[in-house]
Amino acid sequence: MSGILLNVLGFLIAIAILVTVHEFGHFWIARLLKVKVLKFSIGFGKTLFSWRRKDDPCEYVIGAVPLGGFVKMLDEREGEVAESERPQAFNNKPLWVRSAVVFAGPAFNFIFAILAIWLVFQIGTPDIRPTIGDIGPDSRAEQAGFKPGDTMLSVNGREIQTWRQHEFFMLHQAMKGSALQFEVADVSGQKRVIDVDFGKIDPNTLTRRPITSQLGIYPTPPKALVGRMQPGAPAELSGLIEGDEIVGIDNKPIANWYDMVEIVSASPEQSLSFEVRRNDALVQLEITPARAEENKEIGRIGLFMPSFENTSLRYGPLEAVAASIDYNWRMTAITFRAIGKMLTTEMSTENLSGPITIAQLAGNTVQSGFVDFMRFLAIISISLGLLNLLPIPVLDGGHLMYFCYEAVTGKEPSEAIMIRGQQIGLLMLALLMGLAFYNDIMRLLGLM
Repeated sequence: MSGILLNVLGFLIAIAILVTVHEFGHFWIARLLKVKVLKFSIGFGKTLFSWRRKDDPCEYVIGAVPLGGFVKMLDEREGEVAESERPQAFNNKPLWVRSAVVFAGPAFNFIFAILAIWLVFQIGTPDIRPTIGDIGPDSRAEQAGFKPGDTMLSVNGREIQTWRQHEFFMLHQAMKGSALQFEVADVSGQKRVIDVDFGKIDPNTLTRRPITSQLGIYPTPPKALVGRMQPGAPAELSGLIEGDEIVGIDNKPIANWYDMVEIVSASPEQSLSFEVRRNDALVQLEITPARAEENKEIGRIGLFMPSFENTSLRYGPLEAVAASIDYNWRMTAITFRAIGKMLTTEMSTENLSGPITIAQLAGNTVQSGFVDFMRFLAIISISLGLLNLLPIPVLDGGHLMYFCYEAVTGKEPSEAIMIRGQQIGLLMLALLMGLAFYNDIMRLLGLM
């Protein structure tokens, strides 16, 4: 399957799952609190399939446009309601009931993320042993006193079992500007404590690379083996095949993946002579890295780093519950803090991604396997939940904002205010989506 088709398929599967979860939250709580539900639709536009269950007034619908959904409830503001059914109308329910029904959609997105990560922790995730293979020059890690060969034992009192185990905890601390305290053991087993200060770090850099890379610590790198290649990129067009090992570039020996990346990154649009080991024979290939923008001009040949996991992270059923809640809390806090920093211009809106980037991530994680796809779904589910809680009219957060007004004043906003709010909300969403699409296109063109 081509990359584009896989991206589209992954995106549609992800959206279908997360929209169903979100709308089921509204539906289930509405039914639980005796609100009559007339229609539960996944997708918009022309009805492809619809059905009703016996003695159930709700119509279940699959729409032609799989980019959203809705739950239609009995409401006197949307049509006539029989006297006998008035107690079941949404608008006649107490404020707490209406608030619970609206909040349930985002809440179910958060619950789904917890369940997804719980399942991931049950299955076990491939990871890397927490032994440092390399230290970035002039990095925070070098300044703090990390050494190659150090094994990380704990961070802020949290035991470190694998390299990526506490990535969201560390990223959350970094975004707050808080310090991290590591306990490490050197190659002889001697333990020591290392403090790393995040008080003066550019928030724009934090979300672009793993937090360990921000620190300047790297695991023992893999060999420069050729695995998955970007279709149509210089690597594929050059004649490289899966299983090749890059052992030299322009007569410079290549010991690992990062040696290769360093030379390629520094050589945009410059022809390089690659020496490749293929089935015990050496092959010479000429490859010209494409030019890309990532804070500065760099070279790219379209190779994906091979997997080099040498351990796994797995929790027991009860331990996984606490670990999943903590993981998702950190992920939620990071997303919320990033939104706040973008609103205050402390963080660039270039960090905002739209459907194109999400589709690419969906395609990549579908190809990587079930565990990676579940992690991806959890992250997008959290983002969807938070997006819907923003106080923008037409979103769930906008309805909750109106309910807060009603709680304070004792009356609902006027119809004129509601109409104007919808207009403003649609405009804000259009601007937000336009910005997200712009960022996606700039990334595709290599201009961001």
